[in-house]
Amino acid sequence: MAALLSFFWPGLGQLYAGKRRLAAIFAVPVLVLLVLVLYQLRQGGLVFAVRFIDPAYALQALVVVLVFGAWRLASVIQPFLAGERARIVRMPQRIVLVALMGVIVLSHGYMGYLLADSYNAEHQIFSGANDFADLRTPQPSANAGISFDATPSPSPTVASDGRVTMLFTGMDSSPTATGNDRGSVHYDSIMVVSFNPQANSIQMVSIPREVAGFRMYYGGKDPLSIEITYMPHYISMGTLKSPDSAYMTLVNEVQYLVGVHIDYWAIMNLDGFQKMVDSVGGIDVVNPSVIDDRMYDWLNGHYGVYIAAGKQHLNGAYALAFARDRKCVGCNDYKRAARQQLVMRALLTKMSQPGAMLQLPSLISQVGSSVQLSSNFKANMVADYVAAALSVPDGNFSNVVLGPPYTTSVSSSLSAGVDSICLNIPKMAAESIKLFGPDSLYSGKTVPSDNCP
Repeated sequence: MAALLSFFWPGLGQLYAGKRRLAAIFAVPVLVLLVLVLYQLRQGGLVFAVRFIDPAYALQALVVVLVFGAWRLASVIQPFLAGERARIVRMPQRIVLVALMGVIVLSHGYMGYLLADSYNAEHQIFSGANDFADLRTPQPSANAGISFDATPSPSPTVASDGRVTMLFTGMDSSPTATGNDRGSVHYDSIMVVSFNPQANSIQMVSIPREVAGFRMYYGGKDPLSIEITYMPHYISMGTLKSPDSAYMTLVNEVQYLVGVHIDYWAIMNLDGFQKMVDSVGGIDVVNPSVIDDRMYDWLNGHYGVYIAAGKQHLNGAYALAFARDRKCVGCNDYKRAARQQLVMRALLTKMSQPGAMLQLPSLISQVGSSVQLSSNFKANMVADYVAAALSVPDGNFSNVVLGPPYTTSVSSSLSAGVDSICLNIPKMAAESIKLFGPDSLYSGKTVPSDNCP
């Protein structure tokens, strides 16, 4: 009985046996540990779980789990052995003791395994080992700032209000495709997410893949009028010249066009996105309109997708179709970009639900090989940004897709015979100042006239 009581709380068995001082020795450290855990949970289970991505935090927790396991074993064995000296202990009682010890060893061993897996997350996600993009230039070049007179200027300093901005890009590769897609790696999803801690608000801006004919951040205009989704591919081939690597040119160009300093970036491929959604048990979205596309390619030899309007629960494959399809009746790239923003918020909502912390190890192991993050984004920063995002009320989200009226349709002669759109810089500048205030890189600048044909 004493051993069983100490199994549920160290020290209870000693108290049952009348050893109050010994009971306090076993019980008080556990009580202190409980208080510390409750303090760590003050921001919610998801933030608590995400902290384990930080290898230093995970290592400390691993040590605590192993020491606590040993402490529980000692608290269970001690009263049993003390009682064994006073009376004959029968075999069933010893079997019960062994069972209790087995539960402690297995439970703490499993927790230790999860923490060890989290400890390795930095290598899986943050080491840059998943180099599936042209990232030879690790940071934006010195001329990545807004400079409409084509004179390079230093990169903007950190925003005065502590604003943090991240570029999310969804990478697709089509080695067997034809036309512009042939053998290319391109970025069908380009989304800027900016957090303003002073206003506790988030601004989301999506750039359609068809944007072309834009001015280049390093001066002049793209001479090839390449759609932005293919720009890194053409730079990798050497067709388009840039002072930076292929992907960093995309980062700098998005910073230039949207008009906000990008602090960090993230790349995820299609396979990783599908795994991420499945790892969290699917997502719930409200589909604005029916998606019925008989030609949608599932990338496995099957075609056709149907997603009804209204509230839907989507697994990874259907969430990818929801975020990827743009050829259904009434659909276009603008609506697709808006759906991608819905997916982003749906993932945040799903991960904030109870039980999400139990899904984190699976999420890390499943998605780690499909994600590439900028080298300046560290594992110990994740929890703070997740906590910040969770604190933003729904009314403080701004969602913008840079379609009409910010863009103009142009003839198919632009971008190698593919219908494209041109971003109206004056309208973009006005929207940038509206969204980002004094943090906008357009703020205080002389904005050039519209360059769209």
